[in-house]
Amino acid sequence: MTAPLKDGPLSGLRVLDFAWVWSGPQVAAWLGEFGAEVIKIEHGKRLDNTRLRARPVIDGVQAEGPSIELHPYFHQTNHGKRSITLDLKRPEAIALIHELAKTSDIVIENLSPGALGRLGLDYASLSAVNPKIVYLSMSALGQTGPQADLRAYAPIMSSFGGIEAQVGYPGERPIGMMNYGLGDPNAAVHALLPLLAALYRREDDGLGCHIDMAQIEAMISALPEPALEALAGGPVSPPPGNRSRDAAPHGVFPAAGEDAWVTVAVVTDAQWAKLAPLIGMDEPALATLDGRLAEVERIEAALAAWTSQRSRESVSENLRALGIASSPVLSVAEQWADPSLAERGVSRQVTHPILGPEKLYAAPWRMSETPPRIEASAPLLGADNDAVFLDILGLDPAQLEALKADGVVA
Repeated sequence: MTAPLKDGPLSGLRVLDFAWVWSGPQVAAWLGEFGAEVIKIEHGKRLDNTRLRARPVIDGVQAEGPSIELHPYFHQTNHGKRSITLDLKRPEAIALIHELAKTSDIVIENLSPGALGRLGLDYASLSAVNPKIVYLSMSALGQTGPQADLRAYAPIMSSFGGIEAQVGYPGERPIGMMNYGLGDPNAAVHALLPLLAALYRREDDGLGCHIDMAQIEAMISALPEPALEALAGGPVSPPPGNRSRDAAPHGVFPAAGEDAWVTVAVVTDAQWAKLAPLIGMDEPALATLDGRLAEVERIEAALAAWTSQRSRESVSENLRALGIASSPVLSVAEQWADPSLAERGVSRQVTHPILGPEKLYAAPWRMSETPPRIEASAPLLGADNDAVFLDILGLDPAQLEALKADGVVA
């Protein structure tokens, strides 16, 4: 059983989390890191997709135990939450949610438009029992409009929004995102701001609201230049690879060793003046950004020849000493041990009741007095049924057992 933090800036707020997979659950997890009590509503026969991943392999050994409880993906986006199980097709379950809504502050859902409305769990229904509810909907293209019924996971949304066409190497066909769900964390960050703003406004007027977010709109903001080019009638710039219009060289380069890589980004002319003699390109024509962009292929070849003779660590150390941005490309395992990430407090170690000790990524914001905290991994399925239904809703044990026997709490 997971208890909410007592001293975070969001302590005292209760969140009903109907979301699943990544975008919506991530918003709820961040709220929990700052003290909100998050109750994840689940159903044993319709599990969150991230509970259905294969058993993880840790240090070369496949984890043992119920597979639906083990995957770090689920733990990452659901840490610190409580889990209750309800069959939302049953009117008794809807009545229980309405009772919970009376003492809740936030509802988060990223389901298809109308899915919760058909159950009597939309904003209109829940605000009727609690006008202070702040209700966040995170669908692909919003709740209304000609394309509102688009059902989409992140790869579909990134294709629809145009990001897939911008992933590739210069001069080659786009290769796309290869199913990496960039839209999910992007949408989560975009959703968090209006959600907090709605809570802030509620302090003045005492009223909640419905935030109707379109994840694809949030995604388009991640590629402003191609979007503006398209709006202006084109042509749209081809995939840039790792290059930048504002820095040159800018990319990922080979280092000595097997599959070893290092990033380098030269943003100013002064930085270039320090790098140029190292790679044998101290030429007047390359002293400006425009000059370097015109010769970017030649510069990249010379830089790659230089980096490939050195370890990624030595490249980064030498370039950082000169004021040039550079970092080794790290595996996930290496990230956990990286001193820079450790200094930033990127990870938190917790203990999962079955998997044992594990590290999870914390919210990426540093706050001097109320930093994000992760004190528990993700909950086991239905682990908090007794705490929520008995302690919060005040059911007696016999009532709860009857609801379990009838399949309402399931």
